[in-house]
Amino acid sequence: MKLLYFRADWCGVCHAKGPVAGEIARAHGLPLQVFDVDGEAGREEGEARRIRGIPTLALADGERVRFRLVGSMITPENVAQLLARIPPRDGAAPGSR
Repeated sequence: MKLLYFRADWCGVCHAKGPVAGEIARAHGLPLQVFDVDGEAGREEGEARRIRGIPTLALADGERVRFRLVGSMITPENVAQLLARIPPRDGAAPGSR
């Protein structure tokens, strides 16, 4: 599993939530991939993942998106609550994948 962060250069909230996304990824031992929706790759990935607003932090499990948080909902507490609802794989703790 990995975290996907969708942002844009012109988005002030995106700049504020970017470091938060990084802290969340480190705290849960998850890789973080950042997409700029102003670029072609970011737009295509956003469309494939059904991203409708920015900033968005999504948890991807292969092609499946387990959850999405948008804007002010991107907090360590919200991510921890959502990860706790995901059954662990092979006895691993949630977020340690």
